[in-house]
Amino acid sequence: MSSRLIIRAAIVFPLVVATPTTVCAGNTRVEIKSDGWRLVGDLTVPETEPTGAVALLLHKAAGNRTAYTAMARALADRGIASLRVDLRGHGDSVNLGKFDPEISRYFDPDEPAVVRNFSLLRAGDADIVAIRRWLEQQSHLQGLPRVVVGSSYTGQEAVEAAAVTRFADLYVMLAPGSFSKQSIARIDPSGVPWLFVRADKELPFFPGLFDAIRTGSKVAEIWVLPGEGHATDLLDRNPKLIDRIIQWILKNLPA
Repeated sequence: MSSRLIIRAAIVFPLVVATPTTVCAGNTRVEIKSDGWRLVGDLTVPETEPTGAVALLLHKAAGNRTAYTAMARALADRGIASLRVDLRGHGDSVNLGKFDPEISRYFDPDEPAVVRNFSLLRAGDADIVAIRRWLEQQSHLQGLPRVVVGSSYTGQEAVEAAAVTRFADLYVMLAPGSFSKQSIARIDPSGVPWLFVRADKELPFFPGLFDAIRTGSKVAEIWVLPGEGHATDLLDRNPKLIDRIIQWILKNLPA
């Protein structure tokens, strides 16, 4: 179950159209184009010029960028800018369609509606590539370390995007249930710190997946939190988790 549940086809990444944005303190609504999709996001910049890093905050399937509102504020208080974006088919990024969490991939995986629905998730890496390239064009944010926070399916997608963009400087993975063996094998060679977080009470395959991460990586740090909660739900169920993650980020940022 830790491997990808649907074999992905080869992806040709589209030309990314990215318009530089004037970065102002506070929140700025942004729109990033990715393969015809209009990805809507919020860029949060500290009142003082960001000096710590830029964090890309990626939601779970059937989630959206609002799950990171509190984290974005907390990061800004610590001098870290952040960008939270609705990936294709989620939140406000639905100009070409919407992900339907009521459609089960197990009912009939060859049904066109099922294939189309879950292709939105499997193309998340293309959106992350577009976002990373957009960030590179923002002059006020250039030269800062990059942090990626993935959640559920976007953990796997962030690793696949790194094959195109290079790895970021830090990774935080909130219950990355689709994390593949190939992705585990890339943790240590990436040369950057990784943090994996899950609840004690999760889907049955999670203990095995996290055991595989623990066995396959010498550098990955793993937190298992008491109780329940999946992906960004962990932030709501554990009031001190945001601050704990930020402390980990600050500790592990490159000098």
